[in-house]
Amino acid sequence: MALEIRMPMWGMGMLEGTIVEWYKREGDAVEEGEALAEIEAAKTIEDLVAPAAGVLQRILIPEGATVPVQEVLAILAADGEAGSGGSTAATTAERSEPGPVPTAGGGLIPAAAASGGAAEAPAAGPVRNVVPRARQRAKELGVDLAAVTGSGPGGRIGVEDVERAAAASAAAAPDDGSTIALTGMRGTIARRMRESLQSTAQLTLVTTADVTELVEYRESLEKRPSYTDFVVKAAALALREHPRLNATIDRDRIRLLPDIHIGVATAVPDGLVVPVIRHADSTPLARIAEESAALVAKVRAGTFGAEDVSGSTFTVTSLGGQGVDAFTPIVNPPEVAILGVGRIVDQPARDCDALVWRKVVTLSLTIDHQVVDGAPGAAFLETLGELLGSPDVLAG
Repeated sequence: MALEIRMPMWGMGMLEGTIVEWYKREGDAVEEGEALAEIEAAKTIEDLVAPAAGVLQRILIPEGATVPVQEVLAILAADGEAGSGGSTAATTAERSEPGPVPTAGGGLIPAAAASGGAAEAPAAGPVRNVVPRARQRAKELGVDLAAVTGSGPGGRIGVEDVERAAAASAAAAPDDGSTIALTGMRGTIARRMRESLQSTAQLTLVTTADVTELVEYRESLEKRPSYTDFVVKAAALALREHPRLNATIDRDRIRLLPDIHIGVATAVPDGLVVPVIRHADSTPLARIAEESAALVAKVRAGTFGAEDVSGSTFTVTSLGGQGVDAFTPIVNPPEVAILGVGRIVDQPARDCDALVWRKVVTLSLTIDHQVVDGAPGAAFLETLGELLGSPDVLAG
């Protein structure tokens, strides 16, 4: 029985994926769990594996194509079935000539040339013996994998090989810095942000919250969560009371999501990656701090996987550490809201007849006005401010 191989959905945040490379060709036998192709999605690269043993009967989506999740990518025939179908027979007939022979560098040359016969110059093909994370890093750095020498088993190219090649290229050909390729992670971010603004009606609400007690409470702790950890916990609790902001649009319906998973925007050299704290509303603050630190470390080391950066239902992004007070964050589809956090500053306030100094943070909430109106967004911010003013509730 033939099986349809579909574009996987690695978490709710994944809308589409790109076929980076097919490891197998039509007619190739595959084992269950064997990697069939390399998929780029949600700012990461993962292997697509075979759900069963069989023969790759047809490839429907070519390398380089971007398609929605659940799109049929290929047909996998069970062992013994591949030779009986018309389309497979045609494919086999088309391949009656000797197939190409792989070279040591991962390219292909015609079989006739390999055996000494006359042949045209070899056509450039994708470099296949590459660690998925190394391929992603090559895109980020603009490195041509065909020019990289792998140091792994069988000449497999790893992340360190790519970075060495990038450093050597930079030293050999100085760049005047006048152009930056809009490819790799930078290109993915550009496309997703453009699509976000085109497909949603975004409105940003700005308010301030008094965090004097929170600052004092944090200073009293021996092991201190970051301020972002406090905000993640407060936002998750506020979403319980305002579930419309923990939602997504499903065609002509608004779907309220049962779980609260908070994405935390994290800066990397070429853009942003959003690791996810799952079930943040029911996770203790100390545990949130541990998970957040571990995820950020993986992101900055480039060792994160699709499960680390997919499935968020609401995003928190902070520029307080860069001295920014307020900004207009862009919604991370398919979410309908994102919270921007500014720096904590001293601000004078009246206490009866006296003037006192309080610690204040600016909160910028961008909502999709298709789903959330201004008043519910303001109510969420009010609840969030109350929670940030009650650190004992957040730590409890």
